[in-house]
Amino acid sequence: MRLPDVLGVLGALVVGGLLTVLLLASAIGESPALPTPVPPTIPPLPTSTLDPVATATPGTSPEPTSTPSPAPGVGIGQRAPVIEVTLTDGSVMNTADWAGKPIWINFMATWCPQCVDEMPMMERYNRQLDGAMTILVVDVGEDQATVTEFMEALEFGLPVGVDEEGRVQAEWGAYALPIHFWLDEGGIVREVVYGGAPPEIFIQAITAVVPGFSAED
Repeated sequence: MRLPDVLGVLGALVVGGLLTVLLLASAIGESPALPTPVPPTIPPLPTSTLDPVATATPGTSPEPTSTPSPAPGVGIGQRAPVIEVTLTDGSVMNTADWAGKPIWINFMATWCPQCVDEMPMMERYNRQLDGAMTILVVDVGEDQATVTEFMEALEFGLPVGVDEEGRVQAEWGAYALPIHFWLDEGGIVREVVYGGAPPEIFIQAITAVVPGFSAED
């Protein structure tokens, strides 16, 4: 082979090798195309009943929930509500008519054994008080005829009012029968005693509004 032909072949090989190197270098330098990330699909929140406080709109208050009100009642140191009841003899008694005088009010019922057991004690103390205190017994939840017949059979001498519908009982919160209230001359409750208490507790309650009282056997 002639020298010029050899040189031509060598030149072609060199040029081809350079092109191959350049192509390889170009291929190596390029980064492969990466797939575009797709954000995950967030499922909707399930429907549920949420706390109204947590879901309230800012600047607004949640709707208040309805809560039962505490039962009304009369406690020591409070002014007692006026009681107006029909007595077993058919007359009407209003405690406002006895303003300026201590009052002892007993809530009871004929079906309550403790209530009945305390009635002779109340009559005895009433005689010993000799008019220094007004005593009123209020029968709750029973009709006039039942209460009248019961009291007449016992020959009970104290005034007995009939709170057939329980209106007075509810106003005073007198649900645990029997329950006794002692009011001073100004109509303020000074003592409250539940049934079953020993006699000395009743005497102490009486002397809280009639200091000069002295119980006799």
